[in-house]
Amino acid sequence: MDLGKISRLAEEAEEEVTELCSGLVKVNSAHPDGHTDEVVAYIKKYLDEHGIMYEVHAMDPKKPNIVARIKGEGKKRVLWVGHMDVVPEGKPENWKYPPYSGAVEDGYVWGRGSSDMKGACAAAMVSARLLSEMKDVPNTVEFWFTADEEIGGEAGAKWLAETGRFKGDVCIIGDGNGGGPEAPSIDLGCKGGAGVKLVARGQTAHGSTPYLGDNAIKKLIAGIPYVEKINDFPLDFPDALKPAILDSIDYYRKTQSLTAEQEKLIAHNFYTPSVTCNIINGGVKTNVIPDYAEAQFDIRLTPGSHPLKVVQQIKKHVKDSGIKGLEVEHRDFNHEDTAGFSETPDSSFAKQFKDVIHRIIGKPVNTKILTGGTDGISTSRIAGIPSLGYGTSLTGQAHQPNEHITMVNLVLGVKVYTGFPLLYK
Repeated sequence: MDLGKISRLAEEAEEEVTELCSGLVKVNSAHPDGHTDEVVAYIKKYLDEHGIMYEVHAMDPKKPNIVARIKGEGKKRVLWVGHMDVVPEGKPENWKYPPYSGAVEDGYVWGRGSSDMKGACAAAMVSARLLSEMKDVPNTVEFWFTADEEIGGEAGAKWLAETGRFKGDVCIIGDGNGGGPEAPSIDLGCKGGAGVKLVARGQTAHGSTPYLGDNAIKKLIAGIPYVEKINDFPLDFPDALKPAILDSIDYYRKTQSLTAEQEKLIAHNFYTPSVTCNIINGGVKTNVIPDYAEAQFDIRLTPGSHPLKVVQQIKKHVKDSGIKGLEVEHRDFNHEDTAGFSETPDSSFAKQFKDVIHRIIGKPVNTKILTGGTDGISTSRIAGIPSLGYGTSLTGQAHQPNEHITMVNLVLGVKVYTGFPLLYK
């Protein structure tokens, strides 16, 4: 089947993919619980209606994963991987429509997860149906819908990869922003993390006698800038990645409305860590001097960089602060660990993937490194499957209030997710 026919079938399914996206958004799978059992039930119902084979895999019964499988004629297997969990919605009053309404208005689906990434999940569901209705599908195709991506994939892709459940020749990661019809792109990889926690310890006392205590919150506030100094630490990613980094910087500059200062920061934070302090906890009562406080940091590193070197430098900065009672906590790293993942732009997989998207959209396809993390770290680095990303998300929508996605991008996702498995050789 040619891409013209696939595109027509996808366009005819606009109402279907829109309804599926809306329905998925209505099922709350937000963290901190991150339960995906109801989302899996929704997907199962659709697959049952269309006679599509599936399996459910669960480490945690409240966080199951589901795979839809379309058997192909040949020996090759193409995986699609996307996640069902979403981040919390924040304050409801910041939303134009209720965050789990799945409202369909003005060519958009609105709600938490619509862009990140239940829209892509809806597109994958329709692609599974279209492929299941075709004769002589050349490659076996598996659509994996996973849990826990927003917290590292412990019950999702990481567990599936570690237990050998992911098996395939190539993998499409449905997360991220593929640029839509205006600026199409694929993700060669994504950044990884070296998140740390800064802990401050002091001495409790009555709030009316601060001289008898040692305020941990005050220490923490003084210590945060020393962690943030890592923003200027040069990363040691491989030289071979430099062309992809330059392409990424150019792409982000062209596709986002940025100030001159923001453009500088984009470039800076490919060559150095990005660092943000996003959670602070401390204190038990207004009239009690706190003896404990903590701050959690999101630190992102360009693929191939060594997280242990970054953590060691943070510890040095904190020690050099001279503030007593501060310590840096982090997960275990060793000298061989590197951040994120990346694939070569010259592989047959990348060339074929770009070609299919180019033929569908009719524009040159860019390559970039995604600034956030994806399940591709598990499929590529743990399962050993070459992985490239193409998502339906809109720029700047992930984790934002008033999150939304266009019907145009939903249909485009159906075209790409259906077309590539049929043409891959």
